[in-house]
Amino acid sequence: MLPIVEEPIYGGCVRIADGRIVEVAECVSGMWEDEQVRDLGNVALLPGFVNAHSHIEYTLKRNAVDGLCFWDWIDAIGYRPGKSPDTLLLYESALLGAAECALSGITCLADCSFLGVAARAVEEVGLRGIIYRELFGQSMGAEYPDRIDLLVREITKQQRMLSDRVKLGLSPHSVYTSNDEVLSYCANTDLPISLHLGETQAEADYTVNGSGPIAEWRAKLGYDPMRRGLRPVEVARREGLLREGVCLAHCVHLNRREVRMVASSGVGVVHCPRSNAYLGCGIAPLRDLMSAGARLGLGTDGAASCGTLNFFEEMRAALMLHRAVAKDAGVLTAKMVLEMATLGGARAVGLADCIGSIEPGKAADLIAVDLGDTFPGEDLHFSIVSRSPADVKFVMVDGREIISGGRTLALDPSDMKRIAR
Repeated sequence: MLPIVEEPIYGGCVRIADGRIVEVAECVSGMWEDEQVRDLGNVALLPGFVNAHSHIEYTLKRNAVDGLCFWDWIDAIGYRPGKSPDTLLLYESALLGAAECALSGITCLADCSFLGVAARAVEEVGLRGIIYRELFGQSMGAEYPDRIDLLVREITKQQRMLSDRVKLGLSPHSVYTSNDEVLSYCANTDLPISLHLGETQAEADYTVNGSGPIAEWRAKLGYDPMRRGLRPVEVARREGLLREGVCLAHCVHLNRREVRMVASSGVGVVHCPRSNAYLGCGIAPLRDLMSAGARLGLGTDGAASCGTLNFFEEMRAALMLHRAVAKDAGVLTAKMVLEMATLGGARAVGLADCIGSIEPGKAADLIAVDLGDTFPGEDLHFSIVSRSPADVKFVMVDGREIISGGRTLALDPSDMKRIAR
């Protein structure tokens, strides 16, 4: 058992009641004679993975285009009014994405949702989640207060239809699609907030000078450039978005002063190594962010940019990229990556008091990874990171099993793929 907050416990056991962890211990024969006991065998028992930035409504867009850098890719792939599937197809896409996340050991999603149907998909699969409704402020015009109020009322109504596992928030998509007034308005709500920030170098060219590929792309869509004379992080800070309760996705292009600014603010930061690499965006300054004490999580982004929702691939990508960049194999270890994938992600999205580690009082969100074919002497953490979704034998959320023997209990992904096709 890997509690994350302490060293592994060999022969570990967890007592669960009412969906919560009550006790964590090393197993002793007969210690819980009056309890129903389940022996999971030779596995690593971990807190469930937290996918701290995803877009599961884009699952059906995976592998659709190749060799396009970010701005050409987003123009080809991005949903927008008049260029998006119908609600039912988006729901099927989200449902398939949620199921694939669960099969990969992910128990919690922080998902940016175009239409909000991801919330219902996460609920149906049995996962935990924060679903951020995306809004694109520049397209809202002068009526933005009324339009955001309408969206918040819609979110409030939808929230009443969901369980306590699924919370709703807002995602003012980015500083290059949302004007300052909308960013500030969102910053002053009580809802969880997610923002794409610093994903490409072009963002700084745009926010400082109103020039570059973003200006050209936005002009094609009919929008005037938003020239602020400030870099993206400074725009976010000025509008009140560098604070607790806000989660920043990507943060690839930060200078050292901005790294310190972000780390000291209490904001969450989500690293998406595969998406950033595949789209030619670059590699985030992870080592600097870690040294500065940032709240760091790991995310897949959408399958449209990372190819799969395989969280083991995401962890390995982080390990490989940062060791290669630093030319130092010790700069990032498997143990550190597993912490980012669990407790780090929980901290980044503001759920660390509930999930992310195996401790009494926390929700029983647990996964079991098969260790049946490990050799003596393997490093436990590296062995887990080297696995695949096929090795995830058990997934529990809120004390309720949702994956058993490598299969989803609520839905069959094969059926979902057939329906989506």
